[in-house]
Amino acid sequence: METQEKSLRVSIFGEEYPLRGGEGTDPEYMYKVADYVDRSMRKIADRSPNLSTTKIAILAALNITDELFAHRRDSERKLSEVESRAHGILEWLEQRLTLDPSSDT
Repeated sequence: METQEKSLRVSIFGEEYPLRGGEGTDPEYMYKVADYVDRSMRKIADRSPNLSTTKIAILAALNITDELFAHRRDSERKLSEVESRAHGILEWLEQRLTLDPSSDT
């Protein structure tokens, strides 16, 4: 079966780009991604108007990647906390089940 790609045009930092998403890709999602990149680049350009578009794009990519890594780190920390709590609960339950004399009835 052939996958149908959705194609649309977005504007990022004054330039038009064609984007293609695989089957099931929501066009609204694709527009949000492009808008996020555009806003990131514009923030940098507002602070440093003399930078070239290439440098603005690279700085935006670095900032977005930093955000991604921070979210991953936070997710990993939260997952570790949940696993630790689940392990503690499991140990607590096992202790209670082995100590409860009524569990043999």
